[in-house]
Amino acid sequence: MALQLLALAGMPSDFEQALRDVFGGLSQFSSEQLKKLQAKSQEFAREALKDELTKLHTEIADLRSRVAALEAERARAAADSVSF
Repeated sequence: MALQLLALAGMPSDFEQALRDVFGGLSQFSSEQLKKLQAKSQEFAREALKDELTKLHTEIADLRSRVAALEAERARAAADSVSF
């Protein structure tokens, strides 16, 4: 009976330690998972920004060519109006 009481007296600390080990491991696992998730989301954000920047560069190039065409047309119209 005394051995059983001694075993039970030592059990809570063992149980508490087991809980600490389990939850500590889960905490570390969660931390690692969170780091992986953050890295993946940053990678997706970078790719999305690259795509958007590519689209913007294309639109800017298109707008520049349209402005150049309009300026050339306006210069021709001005030259035509002066020659008449």
